[in-house]
Amino acid sequence: MRTTARYGRWAADFPVGQAADRVEFTGPDGQACTRPVFRRQPAAFEYDEHGYETIRPEGGEVDSVRFTPDALGRWRWRALSGAAPVAQGEFVCEEAGRPGYVEISPHDARYFRYSGGSPYCAIGLNLCVLPQYPLAKGAEFERVRQTATLGARDYARWFAAMKANGANFARLWLGTGYLQVETETAGEHDLLRFEALDRVVELARHSGVRLKLCLENFRCFDSGGSQPRRLRHSADGRAPRDMDEWFQDPGWQSLWMKKVHALTARYGDDPVILAWELWNEINCCRTSDWAVQREWTRKMLPAVKALSPRNLVTNSIGSFDREEKQMTWYRDFQMPEMDFQQVHRYLDQGHLQDPAKLAVCSEPVAFSVDAIQRTRRPDRPVLLAETGGVNDNHSGPFRYYRADHRGLIFHDTTYPAFFAGAAGSGHIWHWGEYVDQKNLWSGYKALADTLAGVPLDREAFEPVDLSTDRFWFLALRGRTHLLAWVRNKADTWQNVLRDGREPAVVRGASVDLAPLGIQSGELAVASQWRKPRGTTELSAGVLTLPEFRHGLVLRVRHG
Repeated sequence: MRTTARYGRWAADFPVGQAADRVEFTGPDGQACTRPVFRRQPAAFEYDEHGYETIRPEGGEVDSVRFTPDALGRWRWRALSGAAPVAQGEFVCEEAGRPGYVEISPHDARYFRYSGGSPYCAIGLNLCVLPQYPLAKGAEFERVRQTATLGARDYARWFAAMKANGANFARLWLGTGYLQVETETAGEHDLLRFEALDRVVELARHSGVRLKLCLENFRCFDSGGSQPRRLRHSADGRAPRDMDEWFQDPGWQSLWMKKVHALTARYGDDPVILAWELWNEINCCRTSDWAVQREWTRKMLPAVKALSPRNLVTNSIGSFDREEKQMTWYRDFQMPEMDFQQVHRYLDQGHLQDPAKLAVCSEPVAFSVDAIQRTRRPDRPVLLAETGGVNDNHSGPFRYYRADHRGLIFHDTTYPAFFAGAAGSGHIWHWGEYVDQKNLWSGYKALADTLAGVPLDREAFEPVDLSTDRFWFLALRGRTHLLAWVRNKADTWQNVLRDGREPAVVRGASVDLAPLGIQSGELAVASQWRKPRGTTELSAGVLTLPEFRHGLVLRVRHG
């Protein structure tokens, strides 16, 4: 008899002529559930001598179903057309050590855990759009308008690097480029794009990476705006008059939900999917009033959740760099329909020249700590979901990325958010022109190694800041563990990348943990850079640090 792993993915194809519309699954306890049938076009992935990918149909279309069993034992299934069964069978669900779904922890709602009980910390980054390469026309320097991509192989390489270094989270955009399954006709879908997304999801599964799938990112319907989208109604070919009509008209909403149905039929209740994100920075859409996006979000979050109840749902707002409107937007998004909170913020020196913007956004480390402090909640996890360094006023990737060979900016945008109380690392946006080009994947390992085996959702962690004039010391004090991030304040982009000064080694540093009720404990030290020299000791409440030039991560087991 066929076997499937617990929390694995059971799948079956049916001939189109059978007209099955759903499959009913009955578990070992007699409880039944159903999954929808969807149309699929099997495909072959081919790569030419340049490495460029082509996806071609392979055979005819089929009807398919996917299901995740979560109970051990024998399952029965029936493919149904209306009330009539057209096929049936059985399979056995076996234990395979898979951790399960990502969910909000019942022990501490500020953190995630797997449904199997172990904690989950979202360590990773944005991998939203694949690079596109313009094709040569034939004569030197000349190009055609057509582009090509390395396709799924890029994701395979990225996910493998993440797995090797303990990273377990990535965000994808489904509204543009390689993974855009909807054509320019609303509600019409490209089955070969679905095959590409299938391949990426399976690569993530193989590498233990959980995905946040962002459904939309466009902001307007005309070419004069930022991130425009061309879209036509399936009935009469008309375009939406404006974003207000698109968000509020029942017809357009129905066509959008048709896409959501198609996506959730394939990936709904799949443990690889951490969350469905409705829209990237939805406040940036050009509507007449913020209430349009707010009420659409409030309506669509439960609608998507109903189609994919085992996956989380959320939404996002643009970079939190001003006080007035941003604070209102973020407060409005503290709605019960939102499974977890997100904040976007970048290290941006343009804020020094604009008094209307938050000056903290120009300060290394502090910019991300402040973002978490402003959006942190007692009843939901919060993620720093987009971050990194930018040229002034978001005018491009940070000019010093090219010089940052050891990942100084990577470290200062990835690590602090977690130690300020976030449920994951900071998620860098510039995956291609920075993390990948500088091969900074190993920068995740020190954080992942430090958190391994720590029951994050059972520690009742509270952030503390014991920084001095020489180093940052951001820590989470828990029932049995203290987790700390230590960073040389002389090792900033200004000193090192701009001015070319090597930071002085921090020597003779110590931190008094006695006020936190910690007198002794078992120590573990990790670093993104070379191992610090000297010993780390905790005696009579005084933590003596080793010599370090850059930084380190500490774990103290004190309970």
